[in-house]
Amino acid sequence: MANRVVGRVAELAEVDAALAEVQAGSQRVVEFVGEPGMGKTALLDALRARAERRGFVVLDGQAMEFERLPFAVFVDALDDYLGTVDPGKLAALGEHRLGLLSTVFPALGGGTDRPDLAAAERHLLYRAVRALLESIHDGATLLLVLDDLHWVDEGSAELLDHLLRHPPTVPLLVALAYRPRQLPDRLATTLARCSGDGWWRRIEVGPLSPAEVDEVCAAEVPPGRRRQLYEASGGNPFYLDALLRTGPARQPDAFGDRDVRDHELPQAVRAALLGELSGLSDSVRLVARAAAVLGEVFDAGLVAPVAQTDETDVLVALDELLARDLVRPTASTQRFRFRHPLLRSVVYGSAGAGWRLGAHARASALLAERGASLPVQAIHVERAAGIGDEGAVDVLVRAAWQVCALAPARAAHWLRQALRLLGDRANARPELWMRLAHTLAVAGQLQESHDILHQVLDLLPPGPDGQRLEAVTSLAMVQRLLGRHGSAKVLLLAELDALGPRRTSATAGLELELAAGALRGSDFPAAVRWGARALASAASDTQPRLVATATALLALAGVFAGSTAEAVAKLDEAVRMVDDAPDRLLATHLDAILRVGWTEVFLERLDEARRHLGRALDLARSTGQSYVLADVLVGLAYAYLWSGRLAEAACHADDAIEAALLVGSDELRTMAGAVGVAVALSGGDLPSALRAAEKTVAEAGTAAGRGPTIAAGMLAQARLLNGDADAARETLLHAGGGDDLPRFEFPTRASWFRTLTQAELARGEMIGAARWVRRAEAAAAVTGLSGQQGHALLARAAFLLANKEAAGAATAAGEAAAAFAAVGMRLYQAHAHMAAADALVTTGDRAGALSRFGQAKALFAAAGADTMRRHADTRLRALGGRAGRSSLQGRAALSDRERQIAELVAQGRTNRQIADQLFVSPKTVEAHLSRTFTKLGVSSRAALASAIAAERSPAPEESRDSHHD
Repeated sequence: MANRVVGRVAELAEVDAALAEVQAGSQRVVEFVGEPGMGKTALLDALRARAERRGFVVLDGQAMEFERLPFAVFVDALDDYLGTVDPGKLAALGEHRLGLLSTVFPALGGGTDRPDLAAAERHLLYRAVRALLESIHDGATLLLVLDDLHWVDEGSAELLDHLLRHPPTVPLLVALAYRPRQLPDRLATTLARCSGDGWWRRIEVGPLSPAEVDEVCAAEVPPGRRRQLYEASGGNPFYLDALLRTGPARQPDAFGDRDVRDHELPQAVRAALLGELSGLSDSVRLVARAAAVLGEVFDAGLVAPVAQTDETDVLVALDELLARDLVRPTASTQRFRFRHPLLRSVVYGSAGAGWRLGAHARASALLAERGASLPVQAIHVERAAGIGDEGAVDVLVRAAWQVCALAPARAAHWLRQALRLLGDRANARPELWMRLAHTLAVAGQLQESHDILHQVLDLLPPGPDGQRLEAVTSLAMVQRLLGRHGSAKVLLLAELDALGPRRTSATAGLELELAAGALRGSDFPAAVRWGARALASAASDTQPRLVATATALLALAGVFAGSTAEAVAKLDEAVRMVDDAPDRLLATHLDAILRVGWTEVFLERLDEARRHLGRALDLARSTGQSYVLADVLVGLAYAYLWSGRLAEAACHADDAIEAALLVGSDELRTMAGAVGVAVALSGGDLPSALRAAEKTVAEAGTAAGRGPTIAAGMLAQARLLNGDADAARETLLHAGGGDDLPRFEFPTRASWFRTLTQAELARGEMIGAARWVRRAEAAAAVTGLSGQQGHALLARAAFLLANKEAAGAATAAGEAAAAFAAVGMRLYQAHAHMAAADALVTTGDRAGALSRFGQAKALFAAAGADTMRRHADTRLRALGGRAGRSSLQGRAALSDRERQIAELVAQGRTNRQIADQLFVSPKTVEAHLSRTFTKLGVSSRAALASAIAAERSPAPEESRDSHHD
């Protein structure tokens, strides 16, 4: 009866509806929510059976109470099936994705070079799992069942969060089952966020009715006894089943408290389950307890050594346990599963505490002897080891190191256990506490990392010790990530004061952190002062890496403060030092190349910015410095955006958001969200950009400094472009801190003043608009930057056109286009052409307008801004111009990357194969192909291949000429 569904008509109707919708090509989620024993698993069994009859591929996973290995529920669901998948299909995922997946799924481990786990990147792994689900569907519909999620490990919770936010683009039904009061906070937040969506069904699994209990009971159970069973079980199917199995003689009369908490059962049910065990011989009970120590699912070959009995006795005992339905077989002949997690818990608890310690010790020794992975050993080591067991500490620390990059929360758990086992000697291991703090920060548990770093400082004596300096700077970084810039400043100043006046590498490190905090907090003059002090301290102590870091920081601080000439000089020095540094040294001071790249973005050296930030990204990934990733990716997104390469910008913006979410910093998440809005605005998706901007600002949380300022600026732009000029003006002035916009980086202020100009013009305020034009021109003149000059000229052009001075507007907009072209800002160049064309239409210069609209269209097409390309095309049509391919289109208009991808398509490669070869995402390949189709006037891969082949072949005249050579 345990997995039989009685009643549940409405619930099964929901299941059938979800299955039908997925068969029609949709993605759906069904969650079964209820207290222990209510029948969630029985409903999942019914769902599986219905799905299999409809031809679904069923992937079935279950979380375990004690065995919380990283990604365990997904391994349980997918690994056996992966062993049956055609290797050629898996190979299509590419070596890099397969390498990441092999770190998690044993079935993929053979023959693949596994990447360094310490360098692996969680959000790339999660994308690889998404791609895996898409690749194995092969035209079939998928059912992914994840049961008992209240016991889910942290890595699986993060992966599930990612898949629910970015569902695979194949027909997929995800079925989740859990106890709501035991659900981990992170997963509860994820499910609450998604549950209101139309693709989501929530099924509350409640108790059976008295009539349904009657249906469950056999005919020989008299009516009076049925009423007693209903009252005793409360309609809980599992409790009812336990009571029916043991009969009335072994049952107490009442349940007592039915509010079941962790590891608690009502008295009658516990007695009923123990009653099932009481009929077993001592030898069979011993085997059951040994199996319970090994896990809810256990390997029969491990039971005898743990039980300290003969293998033959184990097999005889297993036969009896199977006959009594206490355990059940699995798909593997050597593995068995307890009938229900609650039964396993009762069996485990029925053994004495001392016996359990010994059994876990025997299990850990056996697993080590058989070469089991460190994480598998750690499950038993933490339950068996006593205080002072250095061998156990070593296993736990090494297990934590092995999983840290991909499952940092589980790594932090094992590090805590290691420190617990050290007892009084834990305080003598500050480096282990530091590792724990770092691991917690990587896991996004910033507050816990903060608290532990404070403990570490209490353990270390004051002074210039390198370990203390590392703890102080790490704590300051975590405080900034938490938005506590003031606290970080107080900490650093106190530490600096304790070091005294002598300039050393220690003082340089603290001064660099003070400068970095000032940069984050938009106090640019203070950043320059502290940066200069840090440079002097580093130079006096002959620390070249610190000199490079301080020089790069001064370059960025100088450009933010408006000292462009000084910033350029410092940047050139920093570039020489960074370019000369080998990767192994630069990886220890990533801030240097990060700030070089960011400075180049703001100084409009976009090609160099992409080069340096790309190197920073590679180093951060290869060394596992995940807390730096969001900052690097945001910089890359802006570099590609301002270069007019929207597909790459969008890819990096998405990556930045994922990296920031995993770190758990409101500051980084807000910065990443802001660049995502900028990309959406540039692509012309104005309603989506407005929604994203409102969400980013609303969820800024504790973020302070530049992140919220830029996010609010993007919200202002989105409001303006969506027609709300009043709100745009108010938002921008508030975010910028007043008319001078002091909170915005100085080199970008001309562009923000241009936004204010447009807002005033939309409001009909010509006097106000003229004031903002003058401010834009003044700011651009101080920076001396060509792109900012272009923004000022566009502001002037918009004002002149509104003031009926069309000829002057056309001239200013044309000059703006030239200014943007000089630094490769192609999207802004296209907008300038559009502004010039509008002005020329007003002057009656049809030919000039057609030329400008045509140039804008080609630039928008090259950038991947399809909405704006269509808008330019519409304007061309309205003027009677050609709507076909412009002179810039065709293969000559393809970018290097587009040409490269087109050639690979012509060779028959798939998008996924191209993505792996070029180290980009399939989404990026799709975006490039979309633009290539537009430029070449084709609509299919076959037509693209034909076009490339035709262009490779010489024309007849060229062939004849070639024969004469």
